[in-house]
Amino acid sequence: MSVKRLSLLLAASAALAVGGAIAAGTAFAQGEGASCTVKGSDIVCNGQPAGTLRVSQLPQPVPSDSNGRRAAILAGAKALPGGLATALDVACDAPQWIGAAGREDALYLCTLAGNNWPRIILVGAEGSTLAAAEGLPSGLHVLGSAVHDATGNTPDESAAAGLIAAKYSAQTRTAGAVDYVDYKKLVEAARVYAGADNYAGAEDAYRRALDAETQLFGADSLAVGDTLLELALQVSNQGRFDEAAALFQRAQPIIEASATPNARARFAAYQALDAANQRHYADALKFARDATAQRRAEIDAAKKMAASGDAEAAVPVALQGELAHSLRIEGEMALRLGDNASAQASAEEALWIITEEPGLPLWWRPEMVMLMADVNAAQGRVVIAERDYRDALSLDQKLFGDTAPTARAELALGKFYNDQQLYPASVSSYRAAFAILAKDPVARAQIVSDQIVPFLAAASALAEQEPAQRAALNAEMFRATQLVSSGVADRTIARVAARRAANDTQLANLVRQLQTADTARDDARLQLAAENAKPNDTRDALLVARYQTDLKTANANAATLQAKVDQSYPSYAKLADPGPVALADFQASLHPGEAFLAFVVGAKGSYALLVTPGAVATAPLGATTASLAGDVEGLRTAFTPKLGRVPEFSLKSSYQLYRQLLAPLEPSLGGVHHLIVAPGGALDSLPLSLLVTAEPKGSYANAAWLVRRMAVSQVPSPRALVLLRSEHVARAPQPFFGVGDPAFNGSSAKALSVLASACQQGAGADPALLRALPPLPETAAEVQIVGRSFGSPTILTGARATETAVRDAHLEQYDVVYFATHGVLPGELHCQSEPGLALSPPPDGAASPAADGLLSASEIAGLKLNADLVVLSACNTAAEGGTRFGGGALEGLADSFFDAGARAVLASHWQVPSAATEKLMTTVFARYAKDPSRDLAEDLRQAQLAMIANGATAHPFNWAAFTLIGDSGSATRTAKNGD
Repeated sequence: MSVKRLSLLLAASAALAVGGAIAAGTAFAQGEGASCTVKGSDIVCNGQPAGTLRVSQLPQPVPSDSNGRRAAILAGAKALPGGLATALDVACDAPQWIGAAGREDALYLCTLAGNNWPRIILVGAEGSTLAAAEGLPSGLHVLGSAVHDATGNTPDESAAAGLIAAKYSAQTRTAGAVDYVDYKKLVEAARVYAGADNYAGAEDAYRRALDAETQLFGADSLAVGDTLLELALQVSNQGRFDEAAALFQRAQPIIEASATPNARARFAAYQALDAANQRHYADALKFARDATAQRRAEIDAAKKMAASGDAEAAVPVALQGELAHSLRIEGEMALRLGDNASAQASAEEALWIITEEPGLPLWWRPEMVMLMADVNAAQGRVVIAERDYRDALSLDQKLFGDTAPTARAELALGKFYNDQQLYPASVSSYRAAFAILAKDPVARAQIVSDQIVPFLAAASALAEQEPAQRAALNAEMFRATQLVSSGVADRTIARVAARRAANDTQLANLVRQLQTADTARDDARLQLAAENAKPNDTRDALLVARYQTDLKTANANAATLQAKVDQSYPSYAKLADPGPVALADFQASLHPGEAFLAFVVGAKGSYALLVTPGAVATAPLGATTASLAGDVEGLRTAFTPKLGRVPEFSLKSSYQLYRQLLAPLEPSLGGVHHLIVAPGGALDSLPLSLLVTAEPKGSYANAAWLVRRMAVSQVPSPRALVLLRSEHVARAPQPFFGVGDPAFNGSSAKALSVLASACQQGAGADPALLRALPPLPETAAEVQIVGRSFGSPTILTGARATETAVRDAHLEQYDVVYFATHGVLPGELHCQSEPGLALSPPPDGAASPAADGLLSASEIAGLKLNADLVVLSACNTAAEGGTRFGGGALEGLADSFFDAGARAVLASHWQVPSAATEKLMTTVFARYAKDPSRDLAEDLRQAQLAMIANGATAHPFNWAAFTLIGDSGSATRTAKNGD
């Protein structure tokens, strides 16, 4: 779920032009480096906006006594056109009086509600002339000089400075207009990204805005609290719920300490969205109703003030928008909980508010219309629902063009048609969505399984109805399965791409230009849509023509820069936007007897797709995201020893999972001896070789393990396999490089979880956290024994196993690279941390990220490898407590080795006892070192079968941990290398 935040009014430098302003171009405040003039009502210093000045004539001269003077100034300030402040959402404290008795001036200390920027208003009078100067606290002298030049009265700046110092932090008092302009650009960029469902882009912009706010306002300011909420939501939208919870927790004391009910209501609304992202719909509804109640109370208070005759009181547009926002969440959650009547009431009220308030963001309307479509569809009003879906699609197309929101609207329409069994119409809508997704990697990154499953259902049904279309539909289904984000692995690839850009100055500049061009294009599209949405009598034809020209120019500029990136840096373009691979190209890469299996697992339904060199088969599955997570968690409990004993592995549960996942495709598995799997989600953390293919009747040694029938390996994506098998490289001259038993001296297993969740944020890893990891003394013998299989190994152990030593080892010279150490594999990328490998920390305790002892995914991608195989032994993809898994992070780590030049990665999903690991690895590499075909998948299979045959090691804890990720090797590469 996404949220389209209301773009609140930002600080405006242009003020209302009023009679009595001092002459345009009047110069004042010379000195202190400032050369200032007043243009209309704008104060401009050195070419930059510095505030506003409004001057009015009072009915009579201000009295000379204090009480009379104060009353006249207050009345005059209140009578200024537009009210006291130029901004519409400013909140001011009671006036502070400065100056000698009978000569007082008023100082208002204010905050802009929309962005928490500080604002001061200095009001002075002389005779019948009153002047109000408004600006930043740092502009006090300029504002005082402007009041003096307009009235002849000199405000007491010293007294004002003391009051300002008591109200605002030092950073706030010294920040200038340029600082706020730069900060404003970050906030605006974040809102544009969020509005277009580019969660990663919004997250990055909000993180930079948070840094700026902390400097400007202090770590405990409401501005920081508000941005923490925004950041938490964008992180939650990407599925990183633990990190989102930590950000909400940071924001909570700031929000609760605020006297602003608006902030507390927003907090409840964002908690609702976070709960909805986690499918905790009842909790989300509770939070949303809390937010709605607070919004209604604020609106009622504003209405009472207006009814009392307060001319400045009115219900702010922003507040109406926030109410619509919480009502929308209420409606969506009620719909998910089956309360259609409540959903309809909330949705209709939200849509009415959006329709009646022209000042609200235009992109809210299609979302509200889409919600009404969902409500009508749920209540069986299919004709009205179809109209609503199409209206929402038309609005998104006008606002955003061919980007994520439009694709999402097409997907929703396609799902609706599939639900109505209108399969040709459903497939047509999906095709339109896929055409957008093919061109937009940002839009692709937001796709989830539940948006693809209905297409697979519709395409499969249409293929049965129209056999002539089966081949084309098979190709489309294969492409569609590749659109589902693979979570951590995808984010790892994106961060590797960003790191590469940062290491190449020319590429970094080009990518930065492209990002700026993309933002300009989005801005131009929104401006054009906003003007076109106005009524005919208020629409400005000249502006429409200008925005159309701007959009055309911005589109051309972005396209030109994208083409330049693609042509000049094809490897970066491939990494940043890999895109799906065509079915025919993929089938051509498969060897006889091989099959590729992909799963698309959603919250409500799932599909499996099996590809062989000559056929494609699809099947609906009964599994869901939640059920598979429970199944994987249940099976993996057998791999966590308790009190020195390994728990029983449930053969029955393994068989039931086989029946769910593979049995529906059983007719197509005949003749398959090597199954290549792209599992995704919880299945990333469970090797499928341990599935049981027949009703269990005996012991582990007699069970019908899937590995008895075929070798099983894994790939991150179909394209990864195609790319790996298309490489033409000579084999490395040296056989083996190994790392084992780094210098760790901790005793707690929790130390790895602490390290995995630590925020790096560009800094080096904490050496103390690395030292606290449990030692792995048995891995020294492991790498020595495996290394001897190759004759002349190079091995680093103990204090020698440092990050610097690995970098200096010329790894491109080795055919097999073996790491027997802890894998730092967060289940999600906490604080944008990356998966990595733990090596010996620097002895002096301080080092740069390049030598801190944590070899991160980005750093791995920067290595130069020419390895047929990288082995990651002793990794553990179960998070603390076993309730979350890091299989996706393991895949992301493998991606980084692929990018460095490896062709396969053999990695363990849990820590296996040293004797069992030694036995398995010795058997694998005894075969591998002598096997002319170098078929890694088959070598691993034979080693696993040997351990199963031995009753002492037949428990899958001993043999099933290792998964082969990537190209299994074999005839294609052997022939190329001339072996």
